[in-house]
Amino acid sequence: MLTYENALKILYRYGNGAAWIQHCLAVADSATIISEALREKVDLDIEFLRSAALLHDIGRYVTHDPILHGVEGYKLLTEMGHHKEAFVCASHILYGINSREAVKYGLPEKDFIPISFEEKLVPLIDFMVEFDKPTTLKKRFSSLYERNIGNDCFLAKLAEAELKATSFQHKINENFGILLEDLVNS
Repeated sequence: MLTYENALKILYRYGNGAAWIQHCLAVADSATIISEALREKVDLDIEFLRSAALLHDIGRYVTHDPILHGVEGYKLLTEMGHHKEAFVCASHILYGINSREAVKYGLPEKDFIPISFEEKLVPLIDFMVEFDKPTTLKKRFSSLYERNIGNDCFLAKLAEAELKATSFQHKINENFGILLEDLVNS
């Protein structure tokens, strides 16, 4: 099992002081806050959640492409033997990609769709952090739409991701009485 401390070492080794590391740290911090609020309400693998949140964007050491950074993260962490965290790198992209899309991007022919609660939390939390600051889903998606003007394929999938993120956020609110945006923005 990958510990948070070892995940941090990987992040710093491959991040090499890059600005995107701050985003990863902020997502991991938000994951910690959320896991503390949820720990008595749902069975969570907190160590996995924090490590996966920390490394979700590790592929940015190769590319900042909005999709391919997840592919590169998957490849790196798979080579290191961290398969669960590697899956999150690929599945956090647009809240999951199917097997046909996976092959198109150079991944194995299988679905990379978040299934476990922790796997679903990582992209949700990622969408609640703009650079290194917590934000709302509405503001974050607005920013992502604006930054990706002209990338029509990505924008179409982004609209699907927004629906998935909003739906999962509402489900958490309804089932556990926790407003995640309020929690991470306080």
